[in-house]
Amino acid sequence: MVINVFFSAVTQATMSRHELLAWVNDCLQSNLTKIEEMSTGAAYCGLTDFLFPGSVPVKKVKWNCKSEPDQLNNWHILQKAWKDLGIDKPIPIDRLLRGKFQENFEFLQWFKKFFDANWADHEYDAIDARGGEDFPAALPGGTKAPARVSAPRPPPPRAAPKAAATTTKPALPPKAGPPARTTQAKPSSTSPAPPTNGAAAGGAAEAKFKQKVDELTNENAVLGETVAALEKERDFYFNKLRAVEILCTEIGEGKTVTTDKVLQILYETDDQEGVQEQVQDEATHVEAGIQDIEVPEIMHKEIEEIKNELTHDVKENGTNGATEAIVHQAAAVNLDDSETF
Repeated sequence: MVINVFFSAVTQATMSRHELLAWVNDCLQSNLTKIEEMSTGAAYCGLTDFLFPGSVPVKKVKWNCKSEPDQLNNWHILQKAWKDLGIDKPIPIDRLLRGKFQENFEFLQWFKKFFDANWADHEYDAIDARGGEDFPAALPGGTKAPARVSAPRPPPPRAAPKAAATTTKPALPPKAGPPARTTQAKPSSTSPAPPTNGAAAGGAAEAKFKQKVDELTNENAVLGETVAALEKERDFYFNKLRAVEILCTEIGEGKTVTTDKVLQILYETDDQEGVQEQVQDEATHVEAGIQDIEVPEIMHKEIEEIKNELTHDVKENGTNGATEAIVHQAAAVNLDDSETF
C-alpha cells in the first residue's frame, strides 16, 4: 500500500540540489547535470518504476525528448501510473514544463521524501529497464555526456546494511615474496584520490574566500567615505538654513529681508564667515552697550531720598500714608529731556 506524505520546505530538513541530483543519477544510472532536466518527466517515470517495479510502461517513455508534446506524453504516463498506485500528490505539469529551477527543485524534494517513505529493498537495473538507452543521450558529434563521478548508489536508510554488504571491496595485495623486477600493478580505479588534491582544493577555496573578504572590506571603506561626505554636505546646507532663520529672527516682525543677504548666505563657502556669526557678534555688541550705560548721579540721590521717605511714612502712618507719599514724590520728580541713559 502506498504511503502518501506531506512535505514543506519550511519545516523539513532538505537535501541540497547537488545531493538530490547525485541521488537521481545513482538510482537511474544516468548523467543528469541540472535540476531543470527533471522537467521532461522521464526521470520521474524511471524513479517510480524503480520504487514500484512494473508500475510504469517505461518502453513508452521518451527518455531524451526535446519537444513539448513528448514531454507531455511522459507526464501523462506518470499521472496514470500514480493514479493506479493511489498516489494523491497532484502533479503541477504546467509549472514543471517551464523548466525553472525552483518549481522542479521543490517537486524533487517532495518525491525524495515520498521515495524514502515507500522504499522496500529490491534489485533494479535502470539501464536494462529503459532498453540500454543513454540518459541523457550522447552529445552532438558522437561524444557521450560526461560520466558522473559518484559512489555506488546507496539505497535509503532502511536498506543501509545490505548496501554496505554489496559494496565492492578493493583487491587484497599479493603475498610478500622475494624482490623481483616486475612492473608494479596499477592502482585500482576505486582507490581514493591522493590527499594532496583535497589539500589543494581547500587552499584554493581559502584563497577565494580571502579575496572575497578583501573585496568586501574595500567596498565597506568606500561606502564609509561616501556616508561621511553626504553627512558633511547635509550639515553644510542645514547651516545655511539656520543662518537664514537667525537673520529673519534678528530683524524682527514688520520688516523685510533683502534678497542680497539671503543670496549671500546661499553662496557662502566653508572658508567664509557665516551670517550666523556676524549676527551673533552684532547681538553681543548691543548687549555690551546696554551694560555700559551710566545713570546720572542726581538720579541716584533722588531715588535714595524717595526710598528713605517711603520707609519713614510706612513706620509713622502705615501703608495708606506710604501710598500718598509715592504719589507726591512721583509728581515732584522732574526729569530733564536732555538727560541720556
